[in-house]
Amino acid sequence: MKVFSICGVVVAQLLVQLTNAQGCSTIVTRRDIMSLSQQEWNQIAYVLRRMNDDGWFRYFADIHNYEFGNIHGNDHFFPWHRRYLRDFEEVGQRYDSNFAVPYWDELRDSRNPAGSPVMSDLRIGGNGFGSCVRDGLQQGWTMAFPNPHCLNRLYDMGNQMHSWYSPEYIYSVMQRNNDMHGFRENIEFTLHGSVHLGIGGDMSTPYSSNDFAFFLHHANLDRLWDQWQSWGHASTMDGRDRNGNPIGLGSAIPHYGDAVGSTMQLGSGRMCFRYAGGTNRRQNSAMRMVSQPLASSANDAETNLARLPPNLLQKWFPHVAHQSSLLDAANSTRSSVAPAITNGKKMVYPAPLTDAWVSMHRFDREKVAKAMQEAREFVEDLNDAKYLSPY
Repeated sequence: MKVFSICGVVVAQLLVQLTNAQGCSTIVTRRDIMSLSQQEWNQIAYVLRRMNDDGWFRYFADIHNYEFGNIHGNDHFFPWHRRYLRDFEEVGQRYDSNFAVPYWDELRDSRNPAGSPVMSDLRIGGNGFGSCVRDGLQQGWTMAFPNPHCLNRLYDMGNQMHSWYSPEYIYSVMQRNNDMHGFRENIEFTLHGSVHLGIGGDMSTPYSSNDFAFFLHHANLDRLWDQWQSWGHASTMDGRDRNGNPIGLGSAIPHYGDAVGSTMQLGSGRMCFRYAGGTNRRQNSAMRMVSQPLASSANDAETNLARLPPNLLQKWFPHVAHQSSLLDAANSTRSSVAPAITNGKKMVYPAPLTDAWVSMHRFDREKVAKAMQEAREFVEDLNDAKYLSPY
């Protein structure tokens, strides 16, 4: 039986390599939405309006709603959403061959999401009025699924949103998890849910892809997965599906039927896109690849972390801690109790998942509670160490 199992893995890997070898004739670049000029954004908005007029938003909302239980709370989460976003992007390219889904570096806006320029009239618009969005990209749109309605948004704190997960915490999650199952859970139970719940309205339903915020959000999650993959996880695929069956590179992606392995490498097969800025394979110095702070504080992202006490580096940022040069410098220049950091702000607690959200996804409540507690402990540890965030 073991021989057959090994043979199956080898065959799956060969199929992945064969698919990837097909290559791409054109590779589009997904950029930070705030790096786009107004003219570039207007062109994207034009494509999206035509897609909605032609029924494509209804089509994609229907798929996400139908497959909801197959793609959340299990390890199809990342490959399925990568395939889904690429499907959406390919449809957009029927209207404009250069169309690429932007990503929203929402970690940069995690302290005050409602104040983000992404949620302004110049981009995707803000909160709903009477729940209907009245400014930005989708103002005046009729969303057809599950029935005709205006795009709904309802911030989770009225006119404001709870804070989301910090760049530092997600960087820590990426360093501490070397298997897909652990990485997926600690992203899905934290950043993924907080953004959906913060924006609310359609975003808090199984047909959340009615809101273009969904695609910006999942493009960013996919970007983070791409960065994690570059740290020696290029073909890491483990875990189980909703029925408890093992998932491997040869497993079929729900709805699409493609092999999971066909999504693993950007720039090959059907994954004909990449992210602006690429990836940084050095796990100890990739903070700015996870989230880019304002230019005035860009250097602080790495240096402030390097000044944390060695015990906290080992606990939360093991790959930073393993760099002898950082530890040597730390031992000779700072106290083991409090780092000498003068620029930045204290860490804030992110909002936990709601009971309704946990129930809708059929998450394991004990695992969610563990993730929530870990996130709070992270904030407490860094604040006790007098760490200040440049974000």
